[in-house]
Amino acid sequence: MNKINENSFPVEGLAASDISFEQLLSKTAEEKANVEINRVKISYNDMPEYRDKLNIKKNSSRKQYASIYFIRYEELSPIVLNAAKVKWNTGASHVDKILEVKPDTLCYIVGTVYMEMQYKPNILAEVSRDDWEPIPPPREKYYSDTDEIWLEDDSGRIKLVGDSLKKEVIISGIIMAALGKENSQGDFEILDICFAGLPEQINTTVRMDADDDDKYVALISGMNLDTDGALETRLQLMLEYLTGGLGSFPEQQNFSSKISRIIIAGNSLAEVKVVPDDKKQKKYGYDNSSYDAEPRIQLDNFLEKLCSLLPTHMMPGNHDPADFTLPQQPIHPNLLPKVGRNPNFHGVTNPYWCELDDVVFLGTSGQTIDDMYKYIESEDRIAIAERTLYWRHIAPSAPDTLWCYPFERYDPFIINQMPHVYFIGNQKEFATSLIEGPNQQRTRIILLPSFSESGVVVLLNLKNLKCHTTCFK
Repeated sequence: MNKINENSFPVEGLAASDISFEQLLSKTAEEKANVEINRVKISYNDMPEYRDKLNIKKNSSRKQYASIYFIRYEELSPIVLNAAKVKWNTGASHVDKILEVKPDTLCYIVGTVYMEMQYKPNILAEVSRDDWEPIPPPREKYYSDTDEIWLEDDSGRIKLVGDSLKKEVIISGIIMAALGKENSQGDFEILDICFAGLPEQINTTVRMDADDDDKYVALISGMNLDTDGALETRLQLMLEYLTGGLGSFPEQQNFSSKISRIIIAGNSLAEVKVVPDDKKQKKYGYDNSSYDAEPRIQLDNFLEKLCSLLPTHMMPGNHDPADFTLPQQPIHPNLLPKVGRNPNFHGVTNPYWCELDDVVFLGTSGQTIDDMYKYIESEDRIAIAERTLYWRHIAPSAPDTLWCYPFERYDPFIINQMPHVYFIGNQKEFATSLIEGPNQQRTRIILLPSFSESGVVVLLNLKNLKCHTTCFK
């Protein structure tokens, strides 16, 4: 039965406890004839300036990864330096090269963070492991009390020490400035740190007090379709709700008509289950396993019904049939033969930029936050998402511990404009916050929970960036 939790939008008709499930699904011919509601229309821009950078068809995996670090440093270090000059405008001087820092002299330096962590995966240790040694299980956290933080540039690196490090979220790969002095041990004792800060927002006309002309975008992640069919009823309820087929109430149909699009943020399919095929001959070096195609067929059928009434954007995730490395490319349309070529279906990349009615969206399927979460002691994932905007980078741990392509001309994960909506899929629970910058920037951050576990769909109002959840239990 459809339920509305305490964070949900109070849709009249669905929130009433005295209405039965059968009443919600019943519609008489007379009611259908008397109600004619058209779905709202919104403009769509796939933002080719970002789309083309996230397209890796022209890139080769034979390149080295040093280039992406160099490009990241070259693009972000001037921004960080300008922010540091404004913040520390008296009493300290900037040192261009880390190796030129003088002992006991107050100064500030700019570089790339590298974190030395004993529990972090090490490719050299993996390739040197003997075949008989068991592979260590994946860790939920890389963090430990013995971790070391280093700052490096093209001249060298220096170890950072000080209590200020514990007050900030710091991840390997970010570009930052550090204010302090070099001590007798050769370490840099920091007094303060500085990041690039929030980028400019091209359109600042979105206002939080706008209440008319509501237009909603539905956000969902982690449907995790598999062969057991446990989600079939829940997905059908969501489909009826989004497309206006649930209930005979004009108020509910009117609200559903204001849902203009849906974005699916990864993990539409569950993890692949390998099924050994005893009929295939077993030979050395030959895989006789097969994979069940039923979940993919279910997804194709579900999307066909959804796209018949509602434009849908689908990003790949960890479990989906797409390359594991970031940026993940759109799921090939041949894998979804019924809906793959539907004009209402948009297979998109992960990460994903788009513009809907002048509202800029940036989203990921969750791998970025999941990896950064392992670097820190805190459990606050929304705080990590907020800091990525101040770092101006959504995946600083790539390619250190997060797999990505070895770009050599640009870093596609740099945030060079402030989005209005920043969503992260496949998180443990729903969370949201609003970031407001000094130059009228406003960004709604949304953590999307797994639909298969929570039944939660997030509805975002394009006119005021307010969001609410609807829960299908």
